[in-house]
Amino acid sequence: MFKKTLLICILMTTQAFAQTATTPAAKPTEQRGSDKLDIKKLENKYWAAKDEDFGVVQNRRYVKAERFYLTARGGIPFNDAYSSGTVFGADLGYFMNERWGFELNYNSANLSDNDASKQFQTQYGAIPDHNVLESSYFASAIWVPFYAKMSALDKAIIYFDMGLSVGVGNVNYKIIKEEGDESKSSIGYKLGVFQQIFFSEHFAVRADLINTWSDQKQLTYKQNPGYSARDLGSKMVNDTSLMIGLTYWH
Repeated sequence: MFKKTLLICILMTTQAFAQTATTPAAKPTEQRGSDKLDIKKLENKYWAAKDEDFGVVQNRRYVKAERFYLTARGGIPFNDAYSSGTVFGADLGYFMNERWGFELNYNSANLSDNDASKQFQTQYGAIPDHNVLESSYFASAIWVPFYAKMSALDKAIIYFDMGLSVGVGNVNYKIIKEEGDESKSSIGYKLGVFQQIFFSEHFAVRADLINTWSDQKQLTYKQNPGYSARDLGSKMVNDTSLMIGLTYWH
């Protein structure tokens, strides 16, 4: 009886193995088209020359668009051959968007003879022929092509931008003369480079490098005996100032 049962089990196992061996292998599931990665689409999105939906630096924390601002600043002139001192100024401006704006500028100078002028007086007994800047005001257009975020010692993020200002206005100056200074004014042109660092929504530190040009009349300091003419003609004078100030954004 035991032998008969063992024989039946062997036959059933053999039959099942044979059926398994003859069954065709299952075909692998074909890759669905929807699972394929479209590399071309990614290239068109992120490597295109211009993509209106993508910017290099997005999500600005401090915006300038449609906002007024007021800056108070002070600094020094550093290209005047005969004068030194301080220059104080103020700016009132408005930005239409993050790139373009305009501002009104006013500067007041407090200058006196520098060491070179004093040495000239000691050596020659006279003051050199020159003019001294008194004040200026300009209407300027502003373009801001640079905006960036910068890490400070891995502790904080600094937000800053850099721009250009181009303006036209008026320059007031005085001609130094022995018998008394003579005040004059002339049309002036301005080219400035500035950078501002924001540290809150309403306040920023601003640094300006300001160049102005004006066509100024030149006279000799002394009326030389025997010479009636003291007019030296006119000269295009460049005044450059480095100024630092605080800006309030409304």
